[in-house]
Amino acid sequence: MQPNQHVEAANALTRALDQEDYTLAETLLAPDCRYEINDTVMNGRETIIESYRLIGDWVKATFDSYQYSSEVVPRGDDQAIISYRDQIQHGEHELDHRCQQIIKAAPDGLIIEIRHVNLPGEPEKVKAFNKACGVSKPKKQ
Repeated sequence: MQPNQHVEAANALTRALDQEDYTLAETLLAPDCRYEINDTVMNGRETIIESYRLIGDWVKATFDSYQYSSEVVPRGDDQAIISYRDQIQHGEHELDHRCQQIIKAAPDGLIIEIRHVNLPGEPEKVKAFNKACGVSKPKKQ
């Protein structure tokens, strides 16, 4: 792997996801990529991308406005940390949600592992926002 190739792969993934370009995002994952989020483990790029798409479609259909942004920093020789920021508005309610994902890349530059990291207080903030808006997150993720 070239120096910073894992950072480049993570940056490409965040750009694709921020723009909701799931077709491109899928090409950045290894076929057997693994995704750990909360108590769930997903295997395979199609399954992982479908989970991103499900949430993206739900956000688009449910809330008045949303904006995604992200920042990537290297972590070791084959990993990067993506810091995500989602700003969502619905009626009088606003959410500024932050989380991280640790990305591991293979020597060919494809992402082989994604591990979601909830930051302190963030899951509770999302739950309170959804409750105030009277909505429920899709169950399949």
